[in-house]
This record gives sequence, structure tokens and C-alpha cells, in this order.
Amino acid sequence: MNDKIKKQLGILRQQEKELSALYRHIAIKFGISDNEFRVLYALMISNGEYTQQSISSMWSLPKQTVNSVIANLTKKGYVYLEAIPGTRNRKIIRLTDAGKEFGKNNVLHTYEAEQRAISKMSEVEIQTCVEILGKYIYLLREEFAGKLACEV
Repeated sequence: MNDKIKKQLGILRQQEKELSALYRHIAIKFGISDNEFRVLYALMISNGEYTQQSISSMWSLPKQTVNSVIANLTKKGYVYLEAIPGTRNRKIIRLTDAGKEFGKNNVLHTYEAEQRAISKMSEVEIQTCVEILGKYIYLLREEFAGKLACEV
């Protein structure tokens, strides 16, 4: 590998770490784990209904991790599970009033900060960022599937 590519990969990895650390720091400031933050973020931003499976897929988290996160958020009084009629054991994750209040006072501020930050970029910059990152992920998946024989 040439030195330029090696340096660029290092920069890319560092930027990824910085972004992850930023969100982890935000979650810690709110007194929750980064995975709890992700679940609350999904529930607050979308106003949608999610199952544990859909959260697992959305955030690329193991099902057991999501199950533990939901259990912790339930103990904190932020979410509850509601059975989906006609299914054997599928449940929808719903915010409690306390969860909605916590999300409004914490999670929504993060989302608003993201919106303000991205609004300071041009449409071309945003589109370029999305396209290039998407292409990198696609090509990396191809590499992993082809050479490492793993499915991601």
C-alpha cells in the first residue's frame, strides 16, 4: 500500500473515531449509554414505531444488545413494550411520557444541532459526502465479502 493511501485511511479512521466519540460523549452527558441514545434517538426523531428487530437492523446492533438496551430503558421508565396483535411474540417499542420528556430535553437538542451543522454545508457538499461515503461502504463490503468471506 502506498504511503498516501495509508495516510488517508488513517485520517478516515480518525474521523470515524472522532464522530463516534462525539456521540458517546453526548450520551454520557445525558446519563445514558450510546446504545440507549441510539434507541431513544430513533424513537424521538421518527415518531415511528419500531420493533427490537428494526432497531437492531437500523443501527447494526446485535439483537441481544438491543434487548439489553430496551430492558435498561424500561427500568429507567423511558420505554415500554407493546405486543403486536396477531404475532407470536413481536413487540413495538414505545416511549413513556418520561421517555418523551427526556427525549425532548436531550435527544432533540442533538438532532437540532445536527440539522444546524449540515445546513452550514452546501447542497453539493452534502451530496458529495453522502455519495462518497456510500461508495466507500459499498466497496468495503465487496472486499470483506470477497476476501474475508464474511457477511456484513
